[in-house]
Amino acid sequence: MLMNRNDVPPPVERRRSGLRLRLLLAAALLWGLPTLACGSFTSRPAPTPTPLSPAPSADNSPAPLQTPIPLAATETPLPIVPTATFTATPLPGTALSIGQPARVVAPNGANLRAEASTTATLVRYLPARLKVTLLDGPTEAEGYRWWKLDDGEGNVGWAVENDGETDLLSPQMGEPEPVDRSPRVGERVRVTMANNGQLSIRETPGTDSNLVTRVDPGQEFTVTGGPQDVGGYTWFQIRSDNGEIEGWAAESDGTERWLSPLE
Repeated sequence: MLMNRNDVPPPVERRRSGLRLRLLLAAALLWGLPTLACGSFTSRPAPTPTPLSPAPSADNSPAPLQTPIPLAATETPLPIVPTATFTATPLPGTALSIGQPARVVAPNGANLRAEASTTATLVRYLPARLKVTLLDGPTEAEGYRWWKLDDGEGNVGWAVENDGETDLLSPQMGEPEPVDRSPRVGERVRVTMANNGQLSIRETPGTDSNLVTRVDPGQEFTVTGGPQDVGGYTWFQIRSDNGEIEGWAAESDGTERWLSPLE
């Protein structure tokens, strides 16, 4: 009599179950070996590069980081500065120049006028050998070259440099010479009496004052006082270089100058 499957004895069924379990375990091992050998199939992130540290210097101090080179900047052109123009000032005595002295060299002197014109108001007559100071010019007018000058006595005006034949003004001063004007305190004067006359030196201003001495033309003194107007004359106190002569002397008689400043 045939047996039904359900009639299999329990020990046989347990052996079959155990066999199936071992087969499942073997299949699981076979499936897991590639995974254990190759690892996970999950993609790995790309490694981040680590910046290199600068090499230390010989003295073990860290080397400076390299400074990035900046992009070339557009150069700004420098502004153009105009070159200054200088006018050379002539040396004194070589040419007439503003601020420099000059001398009246015309034998008959020169006219000082209010404007650079022969018809302008006459300020004064400038005697020969007078020392003046140039203030402005030259100015060309009416065919002449004019200079504005100061005569040293408070008068300012214009005078011609050359009249077409003769120089009236010269930059060459030469040696100090007597000039026809009133002296000033502190100036050096020379006795310029004509006809071999002698100049009287008195104790005080006035023709009735005590006489100190009489001096010859050509002698020089220093003005120490004055002016004093007494008895129709203008008097100045003068003193010799050695101090032996000191007193008062009249500068002129209105026609002839007796005491002439040197300049």
